[in-house]
Amino acid sequence: MKILALSGSLRAASINSALLRVTRDLAPAAIEVCLFTRLGDLPLYNPDLENAPPAVAQRLREEVASADAMLIASPEYAHGVSGTIKNALDWLVAFEGFADKPVAILNATPRARHADAALRETLITMSATLIEAASITLSLPSANISEAELLAMPEIVSLLTDVLAKIQRTVKRLPDMKPFLGSSLYIDSQHPAIVAQAAKLAEGCADEEAIAKRCFEFVRDEIKHSWDYRLTPVTCKASEVLIHGTGYCYAKSHLLAALLRANAIPAGLCYQRLTLDGNQPPYCLHGLNAVYLVQYGWYRVDARGNKPGVAADFCPPLEKLAFSIVNPLEQDLPDIHAEPLTAVIKALTEHQTVEQVYEHLPDVEETSE
Repeated sequence: MKILALSGSLRAASINSALLRVTRDLAPAAIEVCLFTRLGDLPLYNPDLENAPPAVAQRLREEVASADAMLIASPEYAHGVSGTIKNALDWLVAFEGFADKPVAILNATPRARHADAALRETLITMSATLIEAASITLSLPSANISEAELLAMPEIVSLLTDVLAKIQRTVKRLPDMKPFLGSSLYIDSQHPAIVAQAAKLAEGCADEEAIAKRCFEFVRDEIKHSWDYRLTPVTCKASEVLIHGTGYCYAKSHLLAALLRANAIPAGLCYQRLTLDGNQPPYCLHGLNAVYLVQYGWYRVDARGNKPGVAADFCPPLEKLAFSIVNPLEQDLPDIHAEPLTAVIKALTEHQTVEQVYEHLPDVEETSE
């Protein structure tokens, strides 16, 4: 596996460049870490040259295209990313070989939180697959540490070795996870409002499990269930749910999936078939989510919103869903879907009021739909 490493600093004694070189030295035989050292040779990005880029920009694109993943370390200048790394990314904005590329970020100091957040937002906007589990902030005693000193620090060696392992695991799983990371009509994870909210929720989180928990709690607690509060409009797209602050369980699951995917965490849609009243018909679908967490695999969560008698929570590996299966005709439908069921979309788009949706709640008779 090849990892292309980019340092946003041109300084000879840059701690960011040193971290990338140390990571290269720690890489096992199965991983090749290649440092691109010519970012300083890139001219300022000019859209007029997009179809005929200068040789160094073309070389960067070729290296990106051939890499299985990327690792970026960049300093913070005046509360922003360095011009070096921003210019390099500008040359990749319209490059197809960068789209969906797995990218991890090394932040050399906790003080560089502004640049770290800005870099994440830029990468997500560019449709990179941000590897949150491998994106870490290090607490170094000084910015003037040599590579030999870094290699002599067991905690740093352990962290960087773990970064490489997480990148490798992510790249191996991506082909199967790609449908659960993409943006679509109803799970519009690249909508600007979704991207901004996802970044806000991820801020300060230590890993993807913490991000997933925060996204879950936001949708569960801050987005009102349409029927509980009798709120209009009827929402379906994730961005609509976020903007209006309300949605049925299905719509809320679309929003949670979008927020997770915007943070490069695989997320799908799940359904239960439940009774509406006691142990007899009618029945309807109930929408919830599955999130893929490296340490647990697929884990189901239910962000429909708590109320008396409903107490869903995020506590992996234990599932704590809103509703339990209580009679033989109720079902936990087994599939994890990348996109909403047709019956769900129909119910949410063909009716104008929450009352009308309630009268036409979707149902399926068989789990194979």
